[in-house]
Amino acid sequence: MIRDITIGQYYAEDSVIHTLDPRTKLMGVLIYVVALFLVKNSYVYFIFLALILMLYRVSKVPLSFLLKGLRGIILLLIFTFIFRLNSTPGAEIAHIWKITVTEEGMAKAISLTSRIALMIVGASLLSYTTTPKEMADGMEKAFSFLEKLHIPIHDMAVIVMIAFRFIPIMLEEMNVLMDAQAARGVEFDKCSILKKCKNVFTLLMPLFLSTVRRASDLAMAMEARGYSGDGKTSKMYPLAYKHCDTMAYIGMAGLLIIIIALRIIM
Repeated sequence: MIRDITIGQYYAEDSVIHTLDPRTKLMGVLIYVVALFLVKNSYVYFIFLALILMLYRVSKVPLSFLLKGLRGIILLLIFTFIFRLNSTPGAEIAHIWKITVTEEGMAKAISLTSRIALMIVGASLLSYTTTPKEMADGMEKAFSFLEKLHIPIHDMAVIVMIAFRFIPIMLEEMNVLMDAQAARGVEFDKCSILKKCKNVFTLLMPLFLSTVRRASDLAMAMEARGYSGDGKTSKMYPLAYKHCDTMAYIGMAGLLIIIIALRIIM
């Protein structure tokens, strides 16, 4: 399951969504998340699901690539569903072991789990279609007005870029460690969940040390190239809005208006 993590990785493809300005995609994710929290009726989530599937089709990111990455958060979704199901009082439907199922709990558990899953899927589309550099440039440009409040936006953008750069590196390092442990007889696939968790915990310390070593090498490389962190750097490819970005903003505004209208009606 750990080998199948794809969330946070860039999927190189030639599509309309890949060519959008990163500021447009950041705003799209923000509006998407806000719209999810405005929804009251769980049936509206089917609209979001249809929308996100359409966007994945346009972006040419295969659903198999997405589903492969979602395998890593299934346990989180199951835990969230059961916790919400058992912690909501109401009219009891059934009692299974120590879990009391209520009508209100079932409705809220489905709503919360669906919302989390849709948020992860929507945010994943941003990382699949945007390189770390583009994302950092977009954040820095979109929130540059915060510099007047002495908020280090440039430093935060660099941190985000480095964090996304390190995701595939850490996954590759994890796979190397797992192969090395498997060669010594440690099992990660054909064993119980408790045994699997115990074996994975043995990888955390060498992975942490490797990450610290890589971070130290990166810091020295940046200093050797004269990086000062003052934000006064030029861009080889300055960001510029295109016609497709205008159409995307119009679509986002329309989606937000529809969600607000549905909230008022329902």
